[in-house]
Amino acid sequence: MKIKSALTAAGLAGTLVIAGGATSAFAQSAPRPTTDGARGEFVCANLDQIQQLQTERATLVTDRLALLADARVAAGAGGHTAAVARIDARRARTAERQANVAERQTALVDWAAVHC
Repeated sequence: MKIKSALTAAGLAGTLVIAGGATSAFAQSAPRPTTDGARGEFVCANLDQIQQLQTERATLVTDRLALLADARVAAGAGGHTAAVARIDARRARTAERQANVAERQTALVDWAAVHC
């Protein structure tokens, strides 16, 4: 009796998985409604908070660059050339992040001037 119950449960689970897969495939192929209006309203309603978060992120990235500069000086003074190379790579990635944050800040200000 236990084996029959287990097989029935496994068959039911397999049917649900197949049905679930068909449902998710249908949901993926169905056109999605645009939510730009709702997103825009959200951004306009929370613009000050978003700008504050962007400013905080820019500050964190700038502080990280300062720490990496100090670490590079210390590694260079200690003769750790491999560490200097790794720090230089980190500084390059962090500088890219800093540029991305600045671009996002500018884009948000430009967008808000038109839409809010």
